[in-house]
Amino acid sequence: MLKVEKQTTNETTQSGCKQPPPKFAVVIDDVPYSVPRPQVSVSVLKSQAAIPDADVLVRDHNSPHDVVMDDDQMVEVAMGNVFYTQSKCDLQPRDRCSSPAKMAFFVDDRFEITTNRNQSESSIKGLFGLPKEVALVRDLKSPNDQIILAGTAFAFEDGPVFITRRVEAALRITVNHRPFTEDDGVKDHMTGLAVAALVYPEDPRRTKVHLGDRTIGHDETIVIHGCEAFEVVRDDVKGGYEQQRIEREIQMLRDGGATVTIVPAPTPAIVYHNLRTRAGCDPPQTDVLVPIPSGYPSEIDWAYLPVASPLIGRVQGSPQNHRIEALGVTWQQISYHPHRGGGAPPFNPRKHGFHTYISEVLSWLYKV
Repeated sequence: MLKVEKQTTNETTQSGCKQPPPKFAVVIDDVPYSVPRPQVSVSVLKSQAAIPDADVLVRDHNSPHDVVMDDDQMVEVAMGNVFYTQSKCDLQPRDRCSSPAKMAFFVDDRFEITTNRNQSESSIKGLFGLPKEVALVRDLKSPNDQIILAGTAFAFEDGPVFITRRVEAALRITVNHRPFTEDDGVKDHMTGLAVAALVYPEDPRRTKVHLGDRTIGHDETIVIHGCEAFEVVRDDVKGGYEQQRIEREIQMLRDGGATVTIVPAPTPAIVYHNLRTRAGCDPPQTDVLVPIPSGYPSEIDWAYLPVASPLIGRVQGSPQNHRIEALGVTWQQISYHPHRGGGAPPFNPRKHGFHTYISEVLSWLYKV
């Protein structure tokens, strides 16, 4: 007659509704094996692992008194699923084992061993080094596997076999050209204040929120469909200029391969380096300085060339009696106003910036 270990079952949800049983697996001599049910005979395990009759199966408790399993015994896998083999000839008398059995959890066919049967979604992700972008899913004997929600606690006997699924956030918006998803707090309904708080969490009320040409009130609730592109600007840009915005615009150019320098003093300015001129022109390239206007993002205007540049007098716009010292170079002001009758559209701070002004400068240089 088969001997059966005391077993535990967890076949129902908290609501009392039956759910498909979870899959179980064992580790024998550091090799994983699937088992057909949480209660399986020793003979089945030995057969699957090709264990000879001269060896016995031993449940690993990390103890000198590890439990030797009889060949005619039924094993309750939920009581511990880590085993090793030992020759019957080498068996020594053992006392009753009081140490907890080792338990192997499985994720995507990998296993990690622990003696803690109580785990959570976060602890399993930590144990396996899983990124937060994946969902942990308990592998059930059903096409409808069970997603383990963040913060969920569970026990080993609830099922130790998991798979992962990559989860893309359903809602994704951009604010000031930065992506934000549900993980960052994006919801299907958001106020203008909530949008502003994504980029200015310290003081979102001192901002204005724009969606295209529309201004969104702080207390106005809008439906988020995904892919909306917001711009949030601070109200308190007094004197000086908005450094973060400039850095963002310059980084966009640098990401595209441009060489650009921000000159903070004595006259705040941007220097575009190595801009190409018209084919066959001498010089074939030049640096151009553009001053940062006070209160930026106010309108960008003017262009400056090195005072010794042979392009002065050949580019559109007359030289002016104003010079700037920057980067060890003296720069000559040229009367170039692209957004004021120079061919570019009127300056729109929600669309234009130093990342777009480079196009106007290139057009200017190609007209030499």
